Amino acid sequence: MYSVILTELGISVFIDDKLEKSFPFSNPVKEYLLVKNKESKLNELINYLASIQRGVSVSDEALLAILKKHSIDCYLMDSAQLDNVQATKPQIIVDSGFASNLQDTLGKLREFALGISSSKVTEVSESPDLHIIQAINSLDEIDKIANGLSSRLREWYGLHFPELDNIIDSINGYAQIVLAGKRESLTKQVFEEAGFPESKVEMLTLISSKSRGGDISDVNLAIVQSIAKQILDFHELRKKLEEHVETAMQEIAPNLSAILGSAVGARILGRAGSLKRLASLPASTIQVLGAEKALFRSLKTGSQPPKHGLLFQHAMVHAAPRW
Repeated sequence: MYSVILTELGISVFIDDKLEKSFPFSNPVKEYLLVKNKESKLNELINYLASIQRGVSVSDEALLAILKKHSIDCYLMDSAQLDNVQATKPQIIVDSGFASNLQDTLGKLREFALGISSSKVTEVSESPDLHIIQAINSLDEIDKIANGLSSRLREWYGLHFPELDNIIDSINGYAQIVLAGKRESLTKQVFEEAGFPESKVEMLTLISSKSRGGDISDVNLAIVQSIAKQILDFHELRKKLEEHVETAMQEIAPNLSAILGSAVGARILGRAGSLKRLASLPASTIQVLGAEKALFRSLKTGSQPPKHGLLFQHAMVHAAPRW
């Protein structure tokens, strides 16, 4: 009876426990994973099995699927045979010529295990959803940093031009004015280039000439302008990240993006850890993702539990009437 046994180092064909032919892997980790993923061609093995024109038992389901795809008469070994293959695999590897002795076998199997672990780490690291998580986390961190710098910029430049803070809400417009220099050098053209409407330009021009702020030294102004430039750079980087998250979510998680929007969907994906884990979470867990502190506080103190976490950022949930 012919038996085809898949090992970590190659594939062996036995007849009644006697080696008939072996097919070693030149790259054990890569070729073994190709077999397990049903992507290997195994041309030599298939040609050989086709030539014997006999039914063969196979030790692995993935290998069985590959052989059946090529019309090889084969079937899966029973549980007793599979247990025996597992128990005697080191000796099978030696008998097949994949290793010189049992000690050599253990060394090669150790190298194989390390290679498999390394390939799994690489596979996980290349997962597109993890890159989306990094992008959305970077976007949120940029918002925190930019908000902190914006407050500092308004306070510092406000010592020189305090009236500006109450008139301009947009931090980008404020930063562009700061880059123009001291209030004495702020002209109508500066305000127009910053994108302000005509009515506000007239008001800013008038106020800049009547400001009661103190003078600012060139050294301090240079530092404040550096902060303003950083804020504008962060704004550009944020736009690029938003576009990247939008595009990536449409490709990787189109359904999630369609339901929640790219930004909220990416944040929930980030809180879940991966797309695979998110898909396996129950609805009740997804509902409170992002509100873990409030949830555990309610369990500890008996207070009212949170109704939702990050989902509250979605427009439909945020605008829903209270009940």
